[in-house]
Amino acid sequence: MLTFTDATLGGTSANFIGLENYTWLLSNDLFVFALGWTIVFVIATTSLQLGIGLIVALLLNELRRGAKQTMSAVLMSPYFSAPLAGGVIWFWFLDGDFGLVPRIVADLGMSPPAFLASGFWPYVSLIVAQAWHDFAYAGIIYSAALTSIPSEQYEAAALDGAGRLRRFRDVTLPHLLIPTVIILALRTAWNIAEFAQPFELTAGGPGTRTMLLSILTYEVAFVQLSFARAYTIGVVMILLSMSAAIIYVTAIKEEEELYV
Repeated sequence: MLTFTDATLGGTSANFIGLENYTWLLSNDLFVFALGWTIVFVIATTSLQLGIGLIVALLLNELRRGAKQTMSAVLMSPYFSAPLAGGVIWFWFLDGDFGLVPRIVADLGMSPPAFLASGFWPYVSLIVAQAWHDFAYAGIIYSAALTSIPSEQYEAAALDGAGRLRRFRDVTLPHLLIPTVIILALRTAWNIAEFAQPFELTAGGPGTRTMLLSILTYEVAFVQLSFARAYTIGVVMILLSMSAAIIYVTAIKEEEELYV
């Protein structure tokens, strides 16, 4: 495997170096930071995408067919735009020099925060932008799951005196368990690998303050030209995705037992 070599991009040969690349990872402060920030980024964005997607699906489920189709097209549109385009849009919104949001805040007589440059704002900006772009994936799956729930089950629960919240807990929620684990597993893997939109917004900056593993992989491979080390970071990203999937599947099996 490349992780056990010193292969470089464009190099003519690669020498076996054992676990040296993994030793480099564990001793590299930037990798440790990027790993921690990536985990926070993935948890926050995946949670927001899941929650917003469910809320949108529930609201759309209450609309009539014509209005539902129109609103679905409007609300789901960010997901069908290219991530790079989404990054450009959010950069136009948040840039401190010409961004729309800072200008509006300044026009209101307040000092606009540096959304992409200082404090905790770059972290918040990346999370919000990523949640905005991909929440529709969860919304689409949840909408399909809600449509497949037999209306007789809601009617039976209503006759039994169940209110809206109890019907959601006893009827809707059990039908959403499998879709939820699918969304969590796939969105977690994709958020770990997300590159285009965060790179467009901050490119890991200012400095290296918002360095994600995906951006670090790019920097190591195409700036430092150390393809073997970049490949090693990629292996860590794969292990993160696999670990999350195992946790989700285990948790959902335990949850399903409550409804048997």
